[in-house]
Amino acid sequence: MIFISFFLTLCLLLTGCEEKTVRPEGITVVSFNAQTFFDDIDDGDEFSPFRRYEGWNSRKYSARLSTLRNAVTDSLDADIIFFQEIESEKVLEDLLDSKLRRRGYLYYCVADINNPISVGFISKYKPMSVSVHSIGTQRFILRCEFMIDSCQIVFYNLHAKSNLGDDADNRNARRELAALVNSLICSDSVLNTVVLGDFNCEPGSSLDDMLCFEGYYTADDIISSRCIPVVRDRTRASSSVLYDVAADPAQVINAEGTYFFEGQFYDYDRFLLNAKACSSFGQTEFEIETGICFNGHYPYVYDPEAEEGFSDHFPVRLTLLH
Repeated sequence: MIFISFFLTLCLLLTGCEEKTVRPEGITVVSFNAQTFFDDIDDGDEFSPFRRYEGWNSRKYSARLSTLRNAVTDSLDADIIFFQEIESEKVLEDLLDSKLRRRGYLYYCVADINNPISVGFISKYKPMSVSVHSIGTQRFILRCEFMIDSCQIVFYNLHAKSNLGDDADNRNARRELAALVNSLICSDSVLNTVVLGDFNCEPGSSLDDMLCFEGYYTADDIISSRCIPVVRDRTRASSSVLYDVAADPAQVINAEGTYFFEGQFYDYDRFLLNAKACSSFGQTEFEIETGICFNGHYPYVYDPEAEEGFSDHFPVRLTLLH
């Protein structure tokens, strides 16, 4: 297992607007798997059917961008929006037209321009630093550090291996990513730290995937098994054990899940906080953004042939209150 890390030398700035001040209700963050959001340039790494010879074109791309732009304006507006499954820097650059710049979104970044399902963000606040960490050349984690309302906070945006393919290989890939997360959050233990994204698994009581509830095993046992130890109770979080906001019984969850596949909901999209963040923010609120959905209930999967839909994931929102 090889860990690779490097710093992005530039987080792109869109000029012409002033930064927004933090809203009185606290810091708001959205995480959203945008479902294979490809641009309109064929550069060889596109997934089917997002290739020009299969019918993908600039008109379809622009229409999909418009749908996402309207969703950000109408439903997803937050201080920072983190994305998974974004093909390129171009997608976020094209997304941020004058309308979203006027809403305060001045900064954007993508972890790896050569990864067709990369992670990235758009933000109303200039990051203090941005760096990328990975295992080999797969599954990048984007570390973003911000100063918001005099609060220094670090976000790790990840997209874990999906369940397509061999189950054992997929679980092992997710556990390797978990081991990298454990290493990174240890170095940030004195900072407010939030790990977010599409984990492609739910926390459980076994050590065969990347999230495991502490209590069934000790934190040391979980970490040594290359899993992330999580708890439902924020008072039990530590520098190495993370509070899983969505798993807290006190949270009122407003939907059956965040991802829908073959007739079943899954809670793959999550926010994890370290003890420092739990201490700094006296209250956390989790919400599944169901405003863009099909028939008032399910995520509206994007269909490039019909030119309809949004994503197979609901966006999720975290509000951090002092």
